[in-house]
Amino acid sequence: MMIDDGANTTHDRPFYVGYLPLPPAIRRFLLPWLIANGVLVLAVAAVLAGQQRSPGDGTWDTSHALTLTGVLEAEPYPMLRVPDPDAPDGVATYLLVQQSKAGAQPMVQGMDGQVVDVHGYVIERDGRRVLELDGAHPQPVSPREAQASFDRAYLPEPQDLGTHVLVGEIVDPKCYLGAMKPGDGKPHKVCATLCIRGGIPPVFVVRDTAGRTAAYLLLTADGSALPASHFSYIADPIRLTGRIERRGDLLVLFADLDRFERLD
Repeated sequence: MMIDDGANTTHDRPFYVGYLPLPPAIRRFLLPWLIANGVLVLAVAAVLAGQQRSPGDGTWDTSHALTLTGVLEAEPYPMLRVPDPDAPDGVATYLLVQQSKAGAQPMVQGMDGQVVDVHGYVIERDGRRVLELDGAHPQPVSPREAQASFDRAYLPEPQDLGTHVLVGEIVDPKCYLGAMKPGDGKPHKVCATLCIRGGIPPVFVVRDTAGRTAAYLLLTADGSALPASHFSYIADPIRLTGRIERRGDLLVLFADLDRFERLD
């Protein structure tokens, strides 16, 4: 008995075999779908990217260490005041931190008000600066040299800017200014909390509707360091109330700890 293979088989229907060239009919069918899906993926990616907040243009130059000479302020957070003719009141402020997630407090004990040399790497964003010490302790400058080059004028008098209600976010400046991108927001909450718990000074960042930012060194109302009881607010959108002072190029916010309000 003979079987007619053509009785139940359509020989002109395209059939894909992996090791053979793609049949023209299947190619014509797939090409528009592939193009459409590619355009769709690109469009979705563009929309998602456009909704992300810019990580900023912060820099962390670990290839060039600098030696800076200035007046050291040790409390409540270490900072160095350096003469700079381009800065407000002729003074540039560098917050001092150690490598990793640690503040510089252990390295500056007993040096408050002294003129010192410090050595490290600058982290900078929008004119705000942190100096990551390279492991060497600040070195006092000899009294004669200090007297010839520095005086109390390099510690500008505070200007009281009044009491304000601000909405923003607590960040650690080392990461925010350029050590991490992004260095703010919910994804950075754990890292920022560890940095501030380790002694890196907290900074309160406020953004206006145009995306411009103002950054304030965050202290308590009596000028003390932010207590651990308020670390849970780090990286969350919050509203707080406090008095603001301008000290040269540094804005300081003396916040009322009883008036922290989480907004989400």
